[in-house]
Amino acid sequence: MLYYFIGMYEVILTKKCANGLLKLKKSGALAQDDLISIRIWISEISTYGPKYISSCGHWNDHKLRDDRSGQRSSSFSHSGRIIYKIKNNKITITVLKITVDHDYR
Repeated sequence: MLYYFIGMYEVILTKKCANGLLKLKKSGALAQDDLISIRIWISEISTYGPKYISSCGHWNDHKLRDDRSGQRSSSFSHSGRIIYKIKNNKITITVLKITVDHDYR
């Protein structure tokens, strides 16, 4: 797992997510602008929290349903998504998946 603690909120990338992100980066599927947007998202959610991210129209943040109930999605590009959950209504945000093709599976 990768831990980011920039502000008041802790952001954790699961091992599976971190490995997937590395593969996307190595394959060239993630543009440099995508990586910058992901870093900005991590910085903003760790500093201002999930309520800010969900209220900020820029990230198009929303709740997910069905098999992803209890999770949220934020957009970092036209089709790229950061899928995450908030643990125990505390200050820990766990990023479960980063996808470049709007794939929630």
